[in-house]
Amino acid sequence: MNILSADQTMWIALIVGSSSPIIFFLLYQLGYVSKKIITLFIIGICVGLSWEIPFALAGDSFHLILVDWPIDLPLVRNINYAFLDGLIFLIGIFFCNKILKSDNYLYMFNSKALAIMIIWGSVSEFLIDLNCNGKLWLFLDNWYNPVFISINGNNLTLLPQLIWLVAPIVYYFAVLKVFKAS
Repeated sequence: MNILSADQTMWIALIVGSSSPIIFFLLYQLGYVSKKIITLFIIGICVGLSWEIPFALAGDSFHLILVDWPIDLPLVRNINYAFLDGLIFLIGIFFCNKILKSDNYLYMFNSKALAIMIIWGSVSEFLIDLNCNGKLWLFLDNWYNPVFISINGNNLTLLPQLIWLVAPIVYYFAVLKVFKAS
């Protein structure tokens, strides 16, 4: 069941993604968001760019874009998606804070925090692909990105799932490195 059309989904992704850095900057300037949150968001964006840019460069050999973005410039869509990836990582941080009742995991390795981030990353990627693959983009089934499950005719491929299995690990160790250095 599709609640939103492809165009509505694209506009939400565009507005939320592109406005998030501006909103975080304003919230920081007004004192509502700490430098730590800004740093966590920026680390998430950088980790997101590590696959969003290669996805763009792979082009039609990896995926097809099914909607026209209103800003038709190279990499705009992928940078916007990296902003959304940064938000997904921040939600993982939120879950860690709520479950662990402390942010000590940001300064010292905590296997529970890593597990929370991996589970959240994997679940969020699955849900995003379930709702957006075949609507905004179509990941192509090929030797390095095989279909691992088909749900209601939506073929979900393995590589995006593997990325979100590894990405929280990369993100968490980057966070540890940055905050240990502070």
